[in-house]
Amino acid sequence: MNTRKIFWTVVIVVLLLPYVSFAQYIDHRNHKVDSLEYLLKTNPPTGDDLAVAYNKLMWGYSQTDIEKTRYYAGKAIDLAEKMVYKMLMSDAYRLIGDTYYKVSQYDSAMVYYEKALWAVEQAKAGKKQYRKHVFDDALSTIYGSIGNLYNIQGKRHEAIDYYTKALKLFEKWDWKESQAIAYENIGEMYLSMDNYEQAEINFTKLNAIGQEINDSLIIMYVDKELSALYLIQKNYGKALEHAEAARRYIFTHPEEGEDSKAIIFNLFAQIYSEGYNDIGKAENYIRQALQIDSTLIVPREKSTSLALLSSIYLQRSEWRKAEQTALKALSIDSTEPSNTMALYKNLAKAYAHLGNAAKADEYIDKLQELQASWSNKHYQSAIREMEVKYETEKKETKIAALEGEKRLIMWLSIAGGAVLLLALAAFFFLWRWTVQKKRLAESQIKQLEQEKQLIATQAVLDGEIQERTRLARDLHDSLGSILAAAKYNLVVIKQISMLGEKDVEHYNKAVCLLDDSMDEMRRVAHHLMPEPLSRTGLKQSVADFCSAIPVVKFSYYGDETRFDPKLEVMIYRILHELVTNALKHAGAKHILVQLVRDEDGIALTVQDDGCGFDLSAESKGMGLRNICSRVESFNGNLDIDSQPGKGTEIHIEFKL
Repeated sequence: MNTRKIFWTVVIVVLLLPYVSFAQYIDHRNHKVDSLEYLLKTNPPTGDDLAVAYNKLMWGYSQTDIEKTRYYAGKAIDLAEKMVYKMLMSDAYRLIGDTYYKVSQYDSAMVYYEKALWAVEQAKAGKKQYRKHVFDDALSTIYGSIGNLYNIQGKRHEAIDYYTKALKLFEKWDWKESQAIAYENIGEMYLSMDNYEQAEINFTKLNAIGQEINDSLIIMYVDKELSALYLIQKNYGKALEHAEAARRYIFTHPEEGEDSKAIIFNLFAQIYSEGYNDIGKAENYIRQALQIDSTLIVPREKSTSLALLSSIYLQRSEWRKAEQTALKALSIDSTEPSNTMALYKNLAKAYAHLGNAAKADEYIDKLQELQASWSNKHYQSAIREMEVKYETEKKETKIAALEGEKRLIMWLSIAGGAVLLLALAAFFFLWRWTVQKKRLAESQIKQLEQEKQLIATQAVLDGEIQERTRLARDLHDSLGSILAAAKYNLVVIKQISMLGEKDVEHYNKAVCLLDDSMDEMRRVAHHLMPEPLSRTGLKQSVADFCSAIPVVKFSYYGDETRFDPKLEVMIYRILHELVTNALKHAGAKHILVQLVRDEDGIALTVQDDGCGFDLSAESKGMGLRNICSRVESFNGNLDIDSQPGKGTEIHIEFKL
């Protein structure tokens, strides 16, 4: 069940006019629009009948003709303005928004959805009498449309916010089917953000509704999603339990389609391969998935099956089959990042064992590039989630403060009515006390906000360090050992084989390529998390980095006492970023890097003779904004002195 394609069009009840029946609306695709158009030309109705005609025509063309849909919706809006039919106006605005959504003009769609919300508010403020649920019908429909709009743009937090607004209205009227779709969408949003706890909560609520209304399709969908979720969390027992339940439904309901079978087969393959190391069973399920006609399943599932099969070939040391299967999977679909990363990794391993160092290096580069992009996407998503949470807490704090102040004012008013003179005296002293308390509270709130910001930034830095450490370890331990093994096998081949002059030349080139790959792998791993930084300290690590660049001169003053490891990592990253910027963007010929350690703290200066920039005219780039954020997280100070053509000097100080 692909909710993003059929979401609000299947379940949500539409806006009702006093003169339009429910049966007329849900059957709008069967309207004889040609007859209605002929009627408008030959004997046009007036008043309510004309409104009904426009309403039927705009809905009648909504699935087939965008231009006519907009035309008759516009006619309905003009008529609604004259006759004060705000609910008809809201319906027409939303339908126009839907037409822009279909052609990916999302800004225009949002404009019309906002107009639809405005029309509903105007209707609620008017004097016309509608059924009690009509306004909530309209609002929930528009909220769902806006949620879909944010969803397709990748703005998951905003999408969840509007899906939740719609869900509250569904719960108010106890609309079970609509609640189910809302829980499904919210669960999928959280799952895409790797928030497994919230995803499980929403899928569990969806399952409860499926049990209550006895909808086996909903129950099957939940089993399938929970199986995938538990597989990610490596809870293989629960993953297998839910996969079995989903399979029982799929194979007793063939009308659900072959793509659902392929998904279930792939789930079983992953569970048995990863959780139970049963390669035979895993391959059997993959073969069943691959036997399904390619025209009956989505390409992504076909690619997933081939990726799993490629991994099995690797485990069996069938390098050529692993390579061919992985390439075939990429040719079918390469849009899913996690699946594509697995295929790149398989290809790198296969080519390393096949002795094709150039190809192995190519797919290692592709893997690193995709991993960096994927990590940055999740990093930004985590920052966005933290900002939303922080803003919510700040609003709640303000509301609580305002409510407390309101209660205090009411108490003072009652006291003043009883004894005027005493109240005046009490008011004076209480006012002074209230002002002081309010100032104290504002000071505490400001302090808490700063602390929250500091904690959030520190958490991001910790996550970045952990991710870099993990990537460096994986590169060094896993890929390093593979390349070393490949080199060893080449040496053995040379020892046991008689090689001609050209063969020796090719052999030497292959060995050189392997050596270069190993050096590059060590350099990347060292850059991700420099080993000397934890072993020898900040001074030596910076000195090693600067010595590798001829135009950089490094100097250090003060004792060599070690700092907090987090501070050392951050200073190293800042210096690396500043030197890179000076070389890459400023075209500097000479760069001076200086560290000064004293009793109170540490100062670092990076000075270059590059092109410089105008501080008043040029906004900070992403790299410089990241540096400012890191400096602020450790209560540091940053000064920039730069002019066009005169180079740049950046000075940063940290107090210890």
